[in-house]
Amino acid sequence: MTLESDEISIQHLSHGQLDALIEAQNDIFQDYIIPMKSSRQFFVDFLKSVGGDLKNVMVALDGDRIVGYVNPVIDQHEAWVGGIGILPSYRGRGIGTKLMLATEELSKSKGAREISLEVIEGNAKAEGLYRRLGYQGTRRYLTAEGRPTRFEGFGEMPEHATLADVIEFHGRSYMDTCWQKRKQDAVIASARAAECYRVDGGFVLVRSVETSGFIPFLGVVTEKRHRGIGTSLMKFALTRLWSLGAFKVAVYNVNDDIPTMRLLDMFDFKVTLKQLEMKKKL
Repeated sequence: MTLESDEISIQHLSHGQLDALIEAQNDIFQDYIIPMKSSRQFFVDFLKSVGGDLKNVMVALDGDRIVGYVNPVIDQHEAWVGGIGILPSYRGRGIGTKLMLATEELSKSKGAREISLEVIEGNAKAEGLYRRLGYQGTRRYLTAEGRPTRFEGFGEMPEHATLADVIEFHGRSYMDTCWQKRKQDAVIASARAAECYRVDGGFVLVRSVETSGFIPFLGVVTEKRHRGIGTSLMKFALTRLWSLGAFKVAVYNVNDDIPTMRLLDMFDFKVTLKQLEMKKKL
């Protein structure tokens, strides 16, 4: 696929362009709401974790220079924009629109009927672009940070979970959430880097990196919610991270709803980021 417009062409990434794409990414996201630093290995690992394919990545070229990119992830009838960005000096020229339209065309040609993405709250220009293209907000997700705490009791003592356990519990706990969260590859990658625990009706992943703690996933199956299982698992996870020497803890991609906010307030966690999920029918 190649689209020509105002000397900017949209093309599929070639294998020899990967290092140039990483360099462009680091320039693109240096002024982002959350500055990001990429590498060849990080990009390849991320693609694998969400079921992506280098063959689907597209770049915007000014001559031979990569000035923008988009990373479509396509899985049968669903597609997800796994990343998009434009160099600061090239913004405002419609390149983002061209990349999004190329993504939708590619996704539709491969059988996708719906496409979704996530935008950080406060990124008004990006959200405005997506709304102009017909995307509608569906739900919000939160990232929050707090401190580990040692609890004397937390209900049922979790036992170690196998990878098969994690996949099963994740599917039952997140069956009604966004397409990104249903990707088994992402769950498997998180599980292999974390300690995995389960109880009857729920599961939690716990990871410690130096003095930072992470709870990549915590879930309760739909039929056993509102029984305190989530609270008990949170107490266990914070106690475990305390014992591992973590000084701060981050939780990612939890629902922006009243039960979740009550849980975060209970443990004095502060919301540090909100993301809006947006979808469009193709």
